[in-house]
Amino acid sequence: MTFDIEHAGPFLAFTGAAFIAALFGFWHLWQRHRQGDSAVRLAVPILAGLVLAVIAGLSIWHNRNGEVLGFLFGSETRDVGLSEYGVVVLLAGCAVLFGVTGSREAGWNRLPFAAAAAACLVIAGEELSWGQWIFHWDTPDALAAVNLQNETNAHNLVDPRIYDLIYSVIGFGILFAAGLAYVGFRRAPAADQWFPVRMLSTAGRWLRDSRSGLVLTLSAGVLLQHELFEEYSEFVVAFAAFLFLLHLESGSRTRSSSHGTVAHA
Repeated sequence: MTFDIEHAGPFLAFTGAAFIAALFGFWHLWQRHRQGDSAVRLAVPILAGLVLAVIAGLSIWHNRNGEVLGFLFGSETRDVGLSEYGVVVLLAGCAVLFGVTGSREAGWNRLPFAAAAAACLVIAGEELSWGQWIFHWDTPDALAAVNLQNETNAHNLVDPRIYDLIYSVIGFGILFAAGLAYVGFRRAPAADQWFPVRMLSTAGRWLRDSRSGLVLTLSAGVLLQHELFEEYSEFVVAFAAFLFLLHLESGSRTRSSSHGTVAHA
């Protein structure tokens, strides 16, 4: 990345987010070391962070050299590439996990899971241009005239610079929510907790105990700050969300099984 007046905002946002994430990450490793984690367990998040950083470097090189790694990150003219398709697969997986976990909820608690599952499917469809790059149909003329990438989707109807601000806000929101869950919600999640509290408690436990959950989450918050990582950041966000939802679903399944056993007894 280079620093210039035009890109001062994203650069400063990226630098600030990276500083926050680095402090958070080092503090987490120190806490885990004090609690007696082995060197092997401590090495996992460090290695994961290095891998994420190397791929981030490739994303910079891709965007600064004529999008030469289109097969990996896609391009401005075509939403294809391993990261793009990876996002679609992960979002589809998130939708399934939201549906499965939500089916075990009661009453109004099912609604946020249903809404989140629907949102994942819509975003996945948009990312895939609703299958256009798989089935190769022509974009309708009316849509092609206003779509910035000549694709069958809605998210390319607006100036992409608007997304820079949206992504930055989401990134800092992720960092804030991660810090809040990690530090402020240490009680084990329980079915009788207020729903947002239960979600934060679940996230806090996952971030503290998962080998790679925190580094993925922090990396997502940082990468969302700059357009050079746009496609890659989406993949990291989706990957972190998918792993968290696996943890959430596992806890939901365990609680459901224990309640069934008690009821049967």
